[in-house]
Amino acid sequence: MKKLILKFYKELIFKLKKKIDLDLKKLNLNSLNELFNHFETDKGSAVKNPYSKNKDNSDTNLIGHGYAEFYEFHFSYLKNKEIKLLEIGTWKGGSIASFHHYFSKAIIFCLDRNYKFQFKSSRINFFNCNTRNINELKKFENLLIKKKSENLDIIIDDASHIYSDILNNFKIFFKKVKSGGFYVIEDLNHYKYYSHLNDSSSDSLGIEEILKLLKNGQIFKSSTLDEEFQNYCFNNILDISIHKGIQDDSYIAFVKKK
Repeated sequence: MKKLILKFYKELIFKLKKKIDLDLKKLNLNSLNELFNHFETDKGSAVKNPYSKNKDNSDTNLIGHGYAEFYEFHFSYLKNKEIKLLEIGTWKGGSIASFHHYFSKAIIFCLDRNYKFQFKSSRINFFNCNTRNINELKKFENLLIKKKSENLDIIIDDASHIYSDILNNFKIFFKKVKSGGFYVIEDLNHYKYYSHLNDSSSDSLGIEEILKLLKNGQIFKSSTLDEEFQNYCFNNILDISIHKGIQDDSYIAFVKKK
């Protein structure tokens, strides 16, 4: 009961809190990297570290994965098309704001378990959801049905980066990608660099290894991705590209559906 009351309170505060209206915001920025940097998402090449305690503007406080070039390489042809995009894990919404301006006709859905999202738009649908919660996932699926958006052109996982969450999200959401669409996994190797994200067992396959096996149509043992799902992937994956960004831990994968 306490959790329900707390969630209701947080949701009420979130609805009442003033947000930045992206429909009213005009920007003279053409590249996705410029937008990422402007809206201070670490997808860009140079943004202030949101977790830093140092409040000055020194270059030592700049971080960024440099993912924009890979996004533009795969998605530039969609820039002015009426696509549907979902991002799992939005934090304050910097990347969503960037995609809103880059994909000028996109309908955007975003999920996050927190209520930190700072933006609004007639084209943006924010939904509070913990992807480990079956009931919340069902509510989100009902929203997609209501919006006639059961299938999406692009789905991006930029959520917890926990090993098991990456696999769980892929199993849940990859089937929602349209034919010819993409499923993107950001920071897929973070669990190797940060111990609190690594809940894999000693005999677990690495995320990169799993993606390579799926690409090559090879069955493997996994407590999350069962044989049925693997066969679905073999029949529906056209290609998988893994790119290395700026930082040591900057890895991003683009899974293209047939």
